[in-house]
Amino acid sequence: MSGVSHIVVVTIFVLLSCYNELSQKRLENGGGLITLAGMSKLAIVTENLTRVFWPARGWRRTEREKPITAVSRVSLSIPRGELFGLLGPNGAGKTTLVKMLCTLILPTAGTATVAGHPLTQAGHIRSSVGLVVSDERSFFWRLSARRNLAFFAALYGLYGRVAQRRIEQVLADVDLLAVAERPFRQFSSGMRQRLAIARGLLHQPQILFLDEPSRSLDPVATQQLHNLIRRLMAEREMTIFLITHDLTEAEKLCDRVALMHRGEIQATGSPAALRARLRPYRQYTIETDNAIRLKTAVENARRETRLPPLHCSDCTLTFQANEDAGELTAVLDHLRQHQLVIRHITSHLPTLEEVFTHYTSQP
Repeated sequence: MSGVSHIVVVTIFVLLSCYNELSQKRLENGGGLITLAGMSKLAIVTENLTRVFWPARGWRRTEREKPITAVSRVSLSIPRGELFGLLGPNGAGKTTLVKMLCTLILPTAGTATVAGHPLTQAGHIRSSVGLVVSDERSFFWRLSARRNLAFFAALYGLYGRVAQRRIEQVLADVDLLAVAERPFRQFSSGMRQRLAIARGLLHQPQILFLDEPSRSLDPVATQQLHNLIRRLMAEREMTIFLITHDLTEAEKLCDRVALMHRGEIQATGSPAALRARLRPYRQYTIETDNAIRLKTAVENARRETRLPPLHCSDCTLTFQANEDAGELTAVLDHLRQHQLVIRHITSHLPTLEEVFTHYTSQP
């Protein structure tokens, strides 16, 4: 995304959020606002949400290419208070999905409810969500962090003491109070990202969307960001929707993740559940006492259809087996038939990286 378009997207989102938040407050003061936000236990619900683009080409833009389906029939249910991760390679449709949920673009088909409101109630949704994108470029570089937040607070309709209290609160939340008077241009990448999160929290949203927040951050800044996200989850009753392709980040932070590829959700669940779902078997490593007899056992195993593929290196045997199907027992019996002593056995489920590779390597 170019710098200009990046600024336009963020500014438009803040302006629209401000307008609709003020409208909502006027209705509340009149006693006429009743929403479903407090009635639902689900923060986000989508059903067959789809977005198709028809890119134009040519000097007069009369010729059209084939339509591109960026998001295809996405159905999700995200409870309130959950840290939900969306994983996928570049071009999978992750950002397009978030833009639809934030009402920045319209879906081609399907329905969604965000913070208790359907997408047709864009004003209420924009007042209920915060959006933080990577490589933040929409701040004023010559202004201090505090003055930048004051500007965006005014766009949200926050003035005077209310704005000051919110600004001080969010600066404290992201550990930037000590440098609040420093110009934005002097901030490191990690500090800029934390300030972007502070801006996203100004209007106290129910849902915070984080689009690859750790991108371009060094390991120290990434760890600080992760600590901040954990603290926000612990101290605020809010839902966080995290977009990332960092598998370690998803494993550390997310209650559940969805794997997205070519616009479609391939699988959803906790990292542990996805690992277990990918394969009904575990990865085994067995230490034996004799490398020569082990090599002979592996060669003979190729003629045994009841045995899984076996791989050996010196005295170590590795293989994947479904214990419920009796494959592990068959391997152990085979080793004993070759007079091998089993010294040690370890096992583990497939890693999240293996799960990710499995679903995203499909054509």
